[in-house]
Amino acid sequence: MSSAALTGVAFPPEHAFRHTMGPDGRESLAHMLMFPEFGVAGFIYPTVRADGHAKGRASVFGPALAEPIHEQVEEVVPGSMNFDDWRTGPLRMRVIEPHQRVDIAWEGETIKFVGRYVAMHPVYAFSMHPLGNPGYYGDDRTEQHGRVTGRLIAPGIDQQVEGFMVRDHSWGPRIWGLNQHYKWFHAITAASSIHFFEMDSFGRKQVRGYLYRDGRLANILSVDCDVEYDDQMLHRRLRATVVDTEGRTARVDAVTFASVSMEFDPMVYNSEAAVTVDIDGDVGTGWAEFCWNRSYLNYARQYVTAYS
Repeated sequence: MSSAALTGVAFPPEHAFRHTMGPDGRESLAHMLMFPEFGVAGFIYPTVRADGHAKGRASVFGPALAEPIHEQVEEVVPGSMNFDDWRTGPLRMRVIEPHQRVDIAWEGETIKFVGRYVAMHPVYAFSMHPLGNPGYYGDDRTEQHGRVTGRLIAPGIDQQVEGFMVRDHSWGPRIWGLNQHYKWFHAITAASSIHFFEMDSFGRKQVRGYLYRDGRLANILSVDCDVEYDDQMLHRRLRATVVDTEGRTARVDAVTFASVSMEFDPMVYNSEAAVTVDIDGDVGTGWAEFCWNRSYLNYARQYVTAYS
């Protein structure tokens, strides 16, 4: 599929809203916050299952904080509530203009954030890839980069913030443990954006994602990356060369400024890292989430210093 096809075809706006899903369906919308100038990163993460059971999560972490802070609410929401005015406990999300503008807020006991996201480029859906989205990881998902302005309050922090934001939206089944390992990576500068999702499952490696540059959005064709770890196997640096279907090449160097290990599923650990990035000389921010099979990670940590 050519970049012209990706850039010129608008993804249906109804996919910015709540979907009708099968009994195993799960819908989630991630909003990743990255403010290296204040030494803090985090995310606001609404999810809802097909039966209406909803969760809202907010986390902040980084060198500006004494320890990571996590807040969560769970409740059952009505089928009539949609993402144009989504409310679960302290979380509020309002899709103002599909795939263009979103208001996102969290008014928790310790974490408070209110902000507006504005997209920088057309939304990318995994259904735009010839092989689509792996069925065990959803019916479809969208990824997009934009800018966020707002106010963040946390212990020792009360700042008006402005920067890049990663926003993704997935719906359908999600069986976390079928990925033995994955890398969900984002890099954003004013000049270009990179996303790749590299998944290892069933003995096969699959790559989805995009390069956006010069007004053109194209599928990622290949990723070649090298990773440096600390002694707990949290990734500290990632260097990658990506090639898209138009033959364009981009080189990115990502350095972690805030990281935390998360548990979303009993089969896996998620290592979260907010990063500063350099894409071919242009600087920005991004995110690198690594998912590991728990047994493998617990074993490999013993050897990471010697062999990685």
